[in-house]
Amino acid sequence: MRVRAWLPDTPESRAAASALVDELGRFASFAASGVGLRGIGPLEIRAIPAEEWSTSWRAEFPVLRVGSIVVRPPWREHIAAIGEVVITIDPGQAFGTGLHPTTKLALEGLCRWAAAGRFTALDPNGTGILDVGTGSGILLAAALGLGAPRGVGVDIDPLAIEAATRNLAANGFADRVTLSAGSLPSPRGAAPLVVANLVAALHVALAPQLASAVAPGGRLIASGIFVDREEEALAALRAAGLTPVERWSSGEWVAHEFCAD
Repeated sequence: MRVRAWLPDTPESRAAASALVDELGRFASFAASGVGLRGIGPLEIRAIPAEEWSTSWRAEFPVLRVGSIVVRPPWREHIAAIGEVVITIDPGQAFGTGLHPTTKLALEGLCRWAAAGRFTALDPNGTGILDVGTGSGILLAAALGLGAPRGVGVDIDPLAIEAATRNLAANGFADRVTLSAGSLPSPRGAAPLVVANLVAALHVALAPQLASAVAPGGRLIASGIFVDREEEALAALRAAGLTPVERWSSGEWVAHEFCAD
């Protein structure tokens, strides 16, 4: 994984970068001491001319394809092919551009639901899909584009709710979603499908609430789990009453689909 940041060229930014170089050096020494941590590569710093500043970051966001879903940022054009579902996502400051492996895993799970005809079978007057930690709203937009009649998104970050609101409106889904700042329980009750792209620690901490959010006989798609913490997350979700039925992975990240009894 590579992390990039764009900062103004100020004395404060240069001082922060210098301090970060020192901290990375100390971490590298600690990681090499045999404690089982992976190292972090060197910090690369490049000055960007002022005329490139406003658009250079956009190069990091290509058109992305995951199954039948195509995710494009607003500044890139894409002509949809037959069978493609194109959604427009402005990354803004919220997590969820589709580039991260955990988001891709969640999108794969949604594509499987669509291929099995499960979205079109949902009650048009029901909750539909519940997206826990909705971020940019990418998973809600994808599910609605794939045929889910309605969706609910919750996130503890108000900036995420603002971004999701804009993105879902831009895709024409504003009248089919309910967005709420906060966490579980959902403002519209249990859902036949809950998607939670969260780190393993949150799957563990929220396991009882996630299980309660799934309607009887419904499913949970749990992504965001690092393989080293997979068993811990599985144990917590099993203890909450969920049964794992499918697993898929990408590199060191895994996703599971669970069934609620």
